[in-house]
Amino acid sequence: MIRCLFLGEGTSDAGIAGHVERIAASAGVAVNITAPDVARLPGLTDKSVAGKLRTIVTVGGRFDLVVLHRDADRDGHESRQAEIADAVAAVCPESLHVPVVPVRMTEAWLLLDEQAIREVAGNPKGKAHLGLPKASQAEGIPDPKAVLRKVLATASEATGRRLEIFNRRFGQHRRQLLERLDATVPTEAGNAA
Repeated sequence: MIRCLFLGEGTSDAGIAGHVERIAASAGVAVNITAPDVARLPGLTDKSVAGKLRTIVTVGGRFDLVVLHRDADRDGHESRQAEIADAVAAVCPESLHVPVVPVRMTEAWLLLDEQAIREVAGNPKGKAHLGLPKASQAEGIPDPKAVLRKVLATASEATGRRLEIFNRRFGQHRRQLLERLDATVPTEAGNAA
């Protein structure tokens, strides 16, 4: 059994941990994944990747594998990979690590499954036009998080107070979409690669 830590940028990234578990299972590897809400751990003062790892290790966390999710954002893919490698080397050098660094925010890929969006929005048979991008356009969206937030609200077809309450649950909706994300890689022809 491999002890695995999944560390995302926030609690709504926890949906990725299930994908790590499924990928390991498909490879015949048994994993025990811990995906803590780091903000709730005592003593967190440094919110950098290394600081979060340090806090987890301090409260007794020891892991064979560390899977870290960071969006590339403006810093770029290589910079984020280096940040993750440096943090793991400094805090838990005995652990292997896997950087999960989407080139564009993860939300860009969540915009590709209309039915999942409608289901998470609580309106699976909704008819509102969502204006979702094609797969080839997803990474070109300047602010996919804002677009996802708007698309979810549109899909809910909620108004007034109900819409305000719905919008406050964006993190939960995002996590649910991550859990439903198809782990296969689509090609332009629509076939799994």
